[in-house]
Amino acid sequence: MILKRMLSVAIMIVGAFGAFAQQPQMQPLPLNPAVKHGTLPNGLQYFIMHNEEPKERANFYIAQKVGSTLETSEQLGLAHFLEHMAFNGTSHYPGKNMLNYLQSKGIRFGADINAYTAFDETVYNINNVPTTDKALMDSVLLAIHDWSGEILLEEDEINAERGVIEEEWRSRNDANSRMLEYILPKVYKEYQYQQTPIGKMEVVRNFPPEVLRAYYKKWYRPDQQGIIIVGDFDADEMEKKVIDLFSPIPMPENAAERTYPTVSDNKEPIFVVFEDPEGQFTRLTLSFKTEKTPFEMRNTLAGYVQDQLLESILSSLINNRLTEYNQKPECKYAYAGVHFGDFWVSKTKAAFTITVVGKTDIKEGFAEAMGIIARACKTGFTDSELQRVYDSMTARYEKLYNERNKTTNGAYANELIRHFVDNEAAPGIEMEFELVKQLLPNIPVMAVNQVAATILTPENQVIVIDQPKKDGIAPASEKEMLSTLENALNAEYEAYVDEVITDPLIEKLPKPGKIKAQSEGKFGTTELLLSNGVRVIVKPTDFKADEIRFTAFRNGGKRSYPESQAANVLLMEDAFSASKMGNFDNVKLRKYLSGKVASLSYSVGNTVNSFDGSSSVKDLPTLMELIYAGFTSVNPDPETFNAQIDQARSILKNADSNPNFVFSKHLASAQYGNNPMFQEVDVNTLDAANYNEILDMIRLSTANAADYTFVFVGNVDIETLKPLLEQYVATLPAKKGKSVVKDLSPITIASGQVIDNFKQPMHSPKSQVYAIFSGTNVPYSIENSVKLSTIGQILRMVFTETLREEMGGTYSPAAGAVLNPYTGQWMVIYTYETNAEMLGKMEERANAEFLKLLNDGAKEEDFNKVKEATMKQYEMNVRNNGYWENNLVMLEKGFDDISGHKAAIENLTLQELNKFMKNLYNGKNRIEVIMEGIESK
Repeated sequence: MILKRMLSVAIMIVGAFGAFAQQPQMQPLPLNPAVKHGTLPNGLQYFIMHNEEPKERANFYIAQKVGSTLETSEQLGLAHFLEHMAFNGTSHYPGKNMLNYLQSKGIRFGADINAYTAFDETVYNINNVPTTDKALMDSVLLAIHDWSGEILLEEDEINAERGVIEEEWRSRNDANSRMLEYILPKVYKEYQYQQTPIGKMEVVRNFPPEVLRAYYKKWYRPDQQGIIIVGDFDADEMEKKVIDLFSPIPMPENAAERTYPTVSDNKEPIFVVFEDPEGQFTRLTLSFKTEKTPFEMRNTLAGYVQDQLLESILSSLINNRLTEYNQKPECKYAYAGVHFGDFWVSKTKAAFTITVVGKTDIKEGFAEAMGIIARACKTGFTDSELQRVYDSMTARYEKLYNERNKTTNGAYANELIRHFVDNEAAPGIEMEFELVKQLLPNIPVMAVNQVAATILTPENQVIVIDQPKKDGIAPASEKEMLSTLENALNAEYEAYVDEVITDPLIEKLPKPGKIKAQSEGKFGTTELLLSNGVRVIVKPTDFKADEIRFTAFRNGGKRSYPESQAANVLLMEDAFSASKMGNFDNVKLRKYLSGKVASLSYSVGNTVNSFDGSSSVKDLPTLMELIYAGFTSVNPDPETFNAQIDQARSILKNADSNPNFVFSKHLASAQYGNNPMFQEVDVNTLDAANYNEILDMIRLSTANAADYTFVFVGNVDIETLKPLLEQYVATLPAKKGKSVVKDLSPITIASGQVIDNFKQPMHSPKSQVYAIFSGTNVPYSIENSVKLSTIGQILRMVFTETLREEMGGTYSPAAGAVLNPYTGQWMVIYTYETNAEMLGKMEERANAEFLKLLNDGAKEEDFNKVKEATMKQYEMNVRNNGYWENNLVMLEKGFDDISGHKAAIENLTLQELNKFMKNLYNGKNRIEVIMEGIESK
């Protein structure tokens, strides 16, 4: 078996060196020493960790080793239903009191307060809790306590939630979810894995409340629960509170045994084909099932080497081969990749899984991808391939290590949840980085090849194909696919010859330029003027220890191109990524960047052309190389571009069968008056684009570097940056003055009444509404921007209360509002999904609630909740490099969204907002797109 061979190799690797001889290979790895962990007498475990990112915030979780596999046949869907009910009344917070209280403190439902239900776990969270408010912290802890065993499960609340869950099911019932629903009973004999956690709607609609209560009483108990709290607080004090509050929770006598279904093996291949009229492309998934690392071994050194290192190494090596071949125009697959993980949805069975999307014929694509994988597994890998993977893995762990004091609460909490639920190792990045540095050099290519040779087994094969159900597309043939697999496994292969990159990215650098002037800018920035006229803005921050973000932008964007060039503009970013940098094509560039944390992309926005990139502190010189090459040596690579276009074509050719894609096309047309610059990319776009013309457009846009303003934000040392700027930026070709940009395409949204109500055939009909109200009567200012944003957030609350909770007609209504400084337009937007029977009532109610909000004003309670949440978000945003990068660009374009922003939030009053809303909308500009789902024939 794969597991036995891989474990034996892992044990051999661990025993090959003495760096961790003090850590027996089969003993548990220590838990991160920063974590306070304990098990209470009732069996409940807790994990408490002090962390200061974000400052003065904490995340609270209760993880339950309980999910849908514990349901009986009359309970299908109740694990998920129970998750919903946790927000509908507990002992200390009846009704909506919990949500109302938390939202009054700026903690947002959906964004900060949420939960999920899976097959074998359910996790609840309350995040971004201000730690300066001790009473709030205690209240959140009490809410977590109530979720443990004091959810009320009142009959009225249960009945009110049935419709919400059915709308959630409806909103997710697409081709992918139907595929899973179809294939699970065919790939599993075990009934527990034969349906998804959303369950059966006939159960959801009709179950007696006592059935849900019985499930809750049986399984929500302390021995299956873990409390995870991470944040900027006194960990000793928090530990004492957890012990005091959770210890009295009784452990039921004669509790039912918690077992996990064992997934059966299969000697003969399992083959399943699923067809759906809304499927876009044909995808094959081949799994080689194997035993999972035993639960007790996952948190050992041997288990760590196997699960975290060997599997990652092998999948990276194979994926690198697949990606390299995918750049060739003759490649027959649009995508192919491999990964190690759970077998479909089960925690008790692992698999090596191959996924292939064919360009035209899935058999040809599968044969080609399978040949590459079989060749890799049978003939092995080279030292140079392995070294690149080692370099990349080391760089990834090094970045995590460097960011250890800037890692977010959520990242640490997720690691601890996985440790509690699945016994995954969580020793802390200090130990992990040391392990990686010492272990990787001791994993020879011979050991990796040993494991690779055991992956493709003759038994436990499962092939699942999902494809469009469409005239002219025949169901995939089991005989042909199994024959293709057998041929690939039995073929003889020549060993792979790796091309090693030793050339520099830039063959010859010019003589460095100069920094002509330096001055102090606003908001702690430094401004530099280079000898070629390029202006550079640098904002050093300490928000991330190992992150530098970069953007260079010029006026232009979509508005500066004629509509006749729309196809070229829409594919400009793709053309840039497919082209050569100097002499390096995509494959060579990937190899050159192995072990380096640096990237660069090019894009065309509405009003700017821009380069965007990032790097670690150490790899800033590499980022500067990419910037120089991006401006000076983007060279044609038509083969790679055409290969990528063919890949996109295979994905998009049946896109019009996907209702969501159709809806997006209608929305873009209505919103921008059929302007082709804003249409969804489709096959027609691919056909109309001209690669040579696109390259000429890119070169023209980068011909004068002085058109661009360069912005660097992050942990950047200005003195270190200066010589790099002189070498790589001051030497870029530039002219005196900035180029003149003309407006050739309008970027404003349509005015007047634009209503697009269309019917869309669907396998599982649902209706979607998207409404945009707009105007140009509000001058741009921070104060007005804050008011618009507040309106959008309040409207979302109103819709949640009315459309979701009161009417039960939708699962997740959304709303927002924005004031666009570049167009002078404000927009209020709302959208929701519903069923055909309720569509008319929902439309009428949504429009009425929107107008009522504008005319009658917001409720004080809603206003206070949104204001508090906005302030909390602002306090976190200003400690984010992306916030400063975006706002410095905005500042350069003449719009200061930084000065006085906090004051604008603090000073906004309900009276002022209500007065503003009354005069906002004159009833003239409204765009509404309504897709009515009808049963497909």
